[in-house]
Parts: sequence; structure tokens; C-alpha cells
Amino acid sequence: MAVQVYARRNPTLTGEGLSIGAWADRAGVLVTQSEQQALVAAGFGFHATVGALTTPIVGGGAGTVLDYEQSELSISVPAGVAIMPLRLSAQAEMPADQDGDIQEIFFMVDRAAASTAAAGTGTVETAFNKRPDSPRASLCTVVSANTSDHGTPTISAELARVGKVTNLLTAGITQGFLDLTYEPDDPPIIVGPAAVYMYWAGTQAMSGFAQAEWLELPEELNALWGGS
Repeated sequence: MAVQVYARRNPTLTGEGLSIGAWADRAGVLVTQSEQQALVAAGFGFHATVGALTTPIVGGGAGTVLDYEQSELSISVPAGVAIMPLRLSAQAEMPADQDGDIQEIFFMVDRAAASTAAAGTGTVETAFNKRPDSPRASLCTVVSANTSDHGTPTISAELARVGKVTNLLTAGITQGFLDLTYEPDDPPIIVGPAAVYMYWAGTQAMSGFAQAEWLELPEELNALWGGS
């Protein structure tokens, strides 16, 4: 008789609370994986990148201080979609600072509204499916290098922040890299309309790269996550 298990959440969309056949190896040992990995395998994982090879983008909107209206990366989550951030990471190149200069990287969520960032404010990025053979496309809008205003987001929650104050004996020394990775064990579920924003900026212009990975749940899966 086939072994049956309780399907708490089923990425194949056949419903919640069903009995399905368990997956076992050839020795009959039950094979398990995390729910996150199961959703990636089902084609609900996405990845976006800012910068290319050795070419970063300049942070701080137009180039220096942090500007909430000009993010380095925005992920706009429309109504009917929920996302779970798996990994947000940025690597910024520290400039030739003066004493007392401040440089920082900052990630946050706006739970009040989707982002209005578009081709007119920055560069529209392709969100690649983490399963390359999956035909499923992202429902989110991803825009990088915003040098025109995309509206002022509401800081509903700070996800991560790092900063550095320069203390030099001799001004003008290049400081290397400042980096930040947000890879939570218990990631939030961000229900649209909402947005995730990534920034890096400082007293001096600071260039950098970024990578964002998330699970994306359209309305039918959002309901299985406890949504309406």
C-alpha cells in the first residue's frame, strides 16, 4: 500500500488538506525538503541583479546621500501577490572619504503601497526564475538605478542596515568594501500592494552591486499562506 502524507501546502495548487503520495528513495526512506525549496522547485522563486561584472551603479539616487525617492533597487508587489524575501545582498565600493564621512546600506519594506518606479525613473530589470526551465514569469516589477523620483515610500519595517563612519589620520584613503546581506531564517510575508527597497549612499558617492531573491505567491497560493 502506498504511503500517504498530509499536504499542508501544495505548490501544485490541488488544494490544502489533501492526501498525496509520499516521495521515497529506492530504499524506501522518506525524502523531505523545506517548503521554501519546494516552492523554488515548483517555479515560484525569482532572482534579480543590479550591476554587471565589474560595472556597479552609483548609489544615493543622483549620486550621494540616501534618497528614499530614488532607490537603488525596488521590487513592487501588486495586489493579489505576496512575496517572501529569501536573500537581499549589496556590496558597495567605499569612496575616498574625508574624516567623519558616513556611508551606509539600507533595506526596507513599504507595506502601504506598491512602488511607482518604472522605466521613467530607472532601469527595469528582468526577474529571472530560479528554475531556468520554468515558464512562470514574475508578477512583480523590478527597477534599479532610480535617478528620478518614484514617490516617497513609507518605512513600514527596516529589514537590515549597516553603516560606517570614517576616522582617518589622512583624508582621501579608499576604504574598500561595505556589504550587507539579509538572509532571514524566518522571512516576512509581504502582501501586495507593497514594495521592497534597497539603498546605498553616503557623504561621498558610493557605487555598488546588489542581488535579490524571493518567493512569489500569486493569489491562489497567497490564500494557502493564510491570505484572503
